[in-house]
Amino acid sequence: MKQSDRDRSVRLLWESPAEPTRGPKAALSRSRVVEAAMKLADAEGLDALTMRRVAETLGNTAMSLYRHVPGKDELLDLMFDTAWGETEPTPKVPWREGLDFFARQLWGMYRAHPWVVQLGATRRMPGPEAMTRADAALAVVADLGLLPEEMQAVVTTVGQFVDGVGRSMAERVKVERETGVSEEAWWSGMDSLWEQFTPDRLPMMTHVYLAGGYDRPLDEFEFGLARVLDGLAVFIESEERPLVRRETCQ
Repeated sequence: MKQSDRDRSVRLLWESPAEPTRGPKAALSRSRVVEAAMKLADAEGLDALTMRRVAETLGNTAMSLYRHVPGKDELLDLMFDTAWGETEPTPKVPWREGLDFFARQLWGMYRAHPWVVQLGATRRMPGPEAMTRADAALAVVADLGLLPEEMQAVVTTVGQFVDGVGRSMAERVKVERETGVSEEAWWSGMDSLWEQFTPDRLPMMTHVYLAGGYDRPLDEFEFGLARVLDGLAVFIESEERPLVRRETCQ
C-alpha cells in the first residue's frame, strides 16, 4: 500500500463521516455499506466479498458505493475496525482477570465473524476501535512494574494464543461451508484410519484413542487460555524476572 493510500485509510477510519441524514442520498451510507459487507462475509466468507456483491445486497450499483468507501481495501479496514467495536474494552481490574476478559472478547469476535482472523493476518490499517481495545488491555498490566516492551509482549502473547485458536476455528468454518460436511461428521467416517492405531505402530496415540481421549476433547480455548495465563503468572509474579533474549536483525 502506497503512503497516500495509507493516509487515506487513516482519515477514513479516524475521521467521522459527514453523511446526509435526509434526502435520497441518505438511503446509502458508509455504515450501511460496512454492515452489508460484514453480513456477506459472515454468510459466505471473504472470498465472496466484492464491491459488486455488496452493492447488490443493498439494491445499488457498485459505483454508488464508491461515494462512501473508496475501494475494497478501505472497506476491509472499516469492517475490521467495526468488528472490534462490537467488543467491550478491558476494565481496569487485576491483571489476570483483565487479560482473561480481553481474550474472551477477542474469542467472541472471532466466533461471530470468523473472517476477522484472516484480516488480522494481513497489514490492515488499525482504527480507533481496535486501538482503544489494545490500549485498555495494556492498562491492566501497567502497574506491574514491567518494562514497556514486557507490557506489550504480555498482551501480545494472549492475543496470539486467541489468534491461533481462532484461525483453526475459522478454517473449520470455511471447510464446512465449502463441503457441507461438519468436522465431526468427517472424522467419524475415518474407520480405515482408526484401524491403523495399533500399540506397535502408534503406542501413545493408540492408548489415548482406546481410552476415549479423542471422544471427549478438552475445550481448546478454555484449556489453552488457562495455561497461557498460568505461564504469564510465573513471569509476572517472579521476584527476579528472567531475562528474555532479544532477537537482532542482521
